[in-house]
Amino acid sequence: MASVSTQTTLSSSSFFSSTPQLKYDVFLNFRGKDTRNGFTHHLYFALKQKGIFTFRDEEELETGKSISPELLKAIEESRFAIVIFSKNYASSTWSFAKHEEHFKENIEKVQTWRIALREVDNLKGWHVQDRPESQIIQNIVGESHKLRIWGMGGIGKTTLTRVVFYMVSNKFEGCCFLANVRGDCEKDGLVRLQQKLILQILNENMSVQDVNHGVFVIKNMLRHKRILVVFYDVDQLDQLNKLAGNRIWFGLGSRVNITTRDKHFLQTLGVDEIYESNLLTHDESLHLLCLKAFKKDHPSENYLELSKDFVYYTYGLPLEIEILGSFLFGRSISVWKSALNRISFEALHETEKEIFLNIVFFFNHKGKNDVVEILNYLGLFPDVGLKVLLDKSLVKFHDHTFWMHDLLQKMGENIVYEECPKESGKRSKLWLFKDINYVLIENTGTKAIQAIVLKLHKQKEAYWNSECFSKAHDLKLLILDNFHLLHEPKYLPNALRFLDWSGYPSKYFPSSFQQKKSVLKGFINLRSLHPSIGVCKKLTFLNLKGCKNLTSLPSKFEMESLEIIILSNCSNLKRIPEFGENMKSVLRLYLDGTAITKLPTSIGNLTGLTPLNLKDCKNFRSLPSKFEIEFLEILILSSCSNLKRIPEFGEKMESVSELYLDGTTISKLPTSIGNLTGLASLNAKDCKNLMSLPSTFFNRSPNCMDLLLTSLSGLCSLTRLNLSYCNLNAIPNDICCLFSLKYFCLSGNNFSCLSENIAQLSILKSLMVDNCTSLQSWPKLPLNIESIWGKGCTSLETLPDLLQPNSLFGIDLCLTSCSKLAKNQGFIDMFFAMIIKSLQLPLSGMFLRFRYDIIILGSEIPKWFRHQSIGDEVSIQEPYSLFYNECIGTAICVVFSPHSNHQILEDCILICWLIVNGKRVRVEPGSSEIVSLSDHIWLLYLFPQFYEKEDINSLWGCDANGFSQIGIKIETCCWDLKTKEVFPGMVKVKKCGLRMVYVKDIEDLNRTMAERNNKNITPYKANRTRDDYDGAGSSNYEPHPKRIERLTEYMAQCNSNSEESSEYKECPKELGDWQESSESDLEG
Repeated sequence: MASVSTQTTLSSSSFFSSTPQLKYDVFLNFRGKDTRNGFTHHLYFALKQKGIFTFRDEEELETGKSISPELLKAIEESRFAIVIFSKNYASSTWSFAKHEEHFKENIEKVQTWRIALREVDNLKGWHVQDRPESQIIQNIVGESHKLRIWGMGGIGKTTLTRVVFYMVSNKFEGCCFLANVRGDCEKDGLVRLQQKLILQILNENMSVQDVNHGVFVIKNMLRHKRILVVFYDVDQLDQLNKLAGNRIWFGLGSRVNITTRDKHFLQTLGVDEIYESNLLTHDESLHLLCLKAFKKDHPSENYLELSKDFVYYTYGLPLEIEILGSFLFGRSISVWKSALNRISFEALHETEKEIFLNIVFFFNHKGKNDVVEILNYLGLFPDVGLKVLLDKSLVKFHDHTFWMHDLLQKMGENIVYEECPKESGKRSKLWLFKDINYVLIENTGTKAIQAIVLKLHKQKEAYWNSECFSKAHDLKLLILDNFHLLHEPKYLPNALRFLDWSGYPSKYFPSSFQQKKSVLKGFINLRSLHPSIGVCKKLTFLNLKGCKNLTSLPSKFEMESLEIIILSNCSNLKRIPEFGENMKSVLRLYLDGTAITKLPTSIGNLTGLTPLNLKDCKNFRSLPSKFEIEFLEILILSSCSNLKRIPEFGEKMESVSELYLDGTTISKLPTSIGNLTGLASLNAKDCKNLMSLPSTFFNRSPNCMDLLLTSLSGLCSLTRLNLSYCNLNAIPNDICCLFSLKYFCLSGNNFSCLSENIAQLSILKSLMVDNCTSLQSWPKLPLNIESIWGKGCTSLETLPDLLQPNSLFGIDLCLTSCSKLAKNQGFIDMFFAMIIKSLQLPLSGMFLRFRYDIIILGSEIPKWFRHQSIGDEVSIQEPYSLFYNECIGTAICVVFSPHSNHQILEDCILICWLIVNGKRVRVEPGSSEIVSLSDHIWLLYLFPQFYEKEDINSLWGCDANGFSQIGIKIETCCWDLKTKEVFPGMVKVKKCGLRMVYVKDIEDLNRTMAERNNKNITPYKANRTRDDYDGAGSSNYEPHPKRIERLTEYMAQCNSNSEESSEYKECPKELGDWQESSESDLEG
């Protein structure tokens, strides 16, 4: 025996229109001769007694005859079928033979019967054999049954429950639908709910004295009735215990339906069956939205994308979709967009909403760093929240600035305004002058206010109440500017996280102001802090940056939670407090720009300190006699011009990685500097009194000489060393002991030559010797060096052979104002040779260098640059197919000089803009500190890998005629390093040259360079004195066999290296003609 559903599943959109009218609950299917007067008879009356409307065919179907139309209709009108298998049910081969004979013209129907029997045979059912029939019938009819429905709010629990309730309620002796159990119980209590249950089922308004009396009435008056009860939105077990505590409270066949949002609550009840409401799919959601918003099953024109956006934010919740669809019906696109913005906002977490509203009111069109800093102070985790807002397009980021659309800003303003339209003091944010002024004059602020920000363009007098902040207990952000208060505030909220009040009217904070985590800025009038702040246990961040009138702090800090102290530019602060032993949490201490003369001895208590900044402390004279902070990483003493001595470093100072001594007046370093084993960067620029450095730099005995750098080694981690402008006369040979050195700056010193051992610094990348006016020659340099800066070396006559066969990369070379290096042709040859050689490198090596620069004296552009023009720009057009498929680089040449009628500034740069099809790509500056009035040449080569991916997408294009429009534009910029003032037009660009380089162009380079081999080229040594040099490259060359021999050896070595390595890509065929070329077009 088995039960089956006679209905197929229908879509929700066609449920009411397509479902046939059901007349019967159950259709009994049986073989009459076997069970009509026995088991089937008993089952029929048991079902009827339980109120289950059952169809039983009273007439026997003659074997082999078709089922009557009336019987087929009864089957269609029944919700379920109960099939009673008996001994002779469809088991007779004679019966099937009769069927097959009768329907031999429609054999498909016979096959359908066979399949149906197999399916029924697989259904779950009850076996009557060896069991009492009454027990089986009781199982079929069933006891009172509880069905639980679970799902989130808006998912359709109410709709589903009501539909089922009204469909089956006529089959029960009594029904009750309690629609809001949780809410009614909180409002009126359980007794009222018990009365409703009794009234709806018995239609009798009974008086219930208390909860226990109600339980008694329900158990005794409903236990014989077959009822249907729905308890909607249940959240407490006690509610059910007092309304439907046990199955025996209701008659057999009763049904209790419980709906809730708490799945765990259902599981604690004991489960008959839990039905979980599912969310709608994307297509179902879009279909439902269209039915509500457009009254059809598809969106109207121009609304499709907006409709999809709405579906995304409704998460498949039917109720939300219905409400939105009904609201949007007949609305314009602008209304749809406004509604979508609001939904996007409501979908955010609370922290993200707060970040959004702060940007709306205070930080729209503000710089990223300032916004992130303040949001961090407010505890809003901006790194995560801002990404969410950007992903949802609620905030945009452009040119280092956050901004949002006017519609979004207006929406945010409305959200806060709606918090309390009539009383501005009850809104979370105040940003309008009229609201701020009213609230602070009338003192109508409340705990709701979290932020007040207003910066006026012109100063206004404010007649605010001296107690104006006394009620704004939760105020966290306060930024005011250009207000002149007539009364000092007597109260500031302790909840303040960020306080920036330019023109704060008092010299002191109120005594009751106990900051927990405050950032204080702009208090130019503030002279001292209340002593109580020094013992504030919860303060984690103290920022008094720029308080120029601050003269005193509490005598001692005992703030165990304090992590950051910023006193930068408190220019009248002469003393800082002693630090208590419990201040191990301090991580950062900024004292730069203060007037202090020394550090307290208790500085050692800040054991967790990582950076200590004392930059520009002009009065600072001494550190503690023994300086030891175990975890210190950065020590900045730059421009402490009265600091003459550095104390000994403790043995536990190995964490120090950066030491800045530039601009001090120290004469030596302590021998214990070797304890700084982790030191990676040492800056001693402008230490003009430095007589020697300790032997521990090199682990050897000192050999002190006046103004001589003696030794540096033990510092095996040192990668950056700046000894510029230290009046050094020589560099010792054991400089090679600094084997980790990558960046070495020796500018502005007095030596005439460099140590030969500098070549042993195998990983040295950059060497700077600018303005070494006595330097006459360079030694052989390390193979891997990438950049050499030798500007203003006016005595320099010779250079090493920079075209070393074993070096992997070319060199960025800047030799402005090196007037004795008269001829530039060798450098031009070197520039082109570097280009050629780069094509012979492994692909992995090519990608390490994307550009080459050389800046040298000269006034003419080589003829190899086919496209030349007077002025600061040149344009060409190239066939797109050639440009896209065969271009291997861009070669640029610029002739420039400072204007003679302007003063020479400390810093000038050239910027090249590459313009392709109207798109501009900036090339990094090519020159700085131009100090000569002579003409110079800037040679620049860009490989294809130089461009960013997004640049490539815009560069590779063409016009309607199949040409790419290519050009360069040179801009100049100069400024005074002291005043930061920018001066345009200080450098004049005289000429420009451009050539797009293709593989076939290498042949031209080979020919022209081979032609140069037949002329006198002495590129690295002067043949004219400084007096007769006019700044232009010479065009009169004589034969020089050694030059030819050197270039031949160089190229032979390169070719040899290429053949030996399988990683090297094959050289273009044209390179083989290097020595056979005869035509020259490089003459300048």
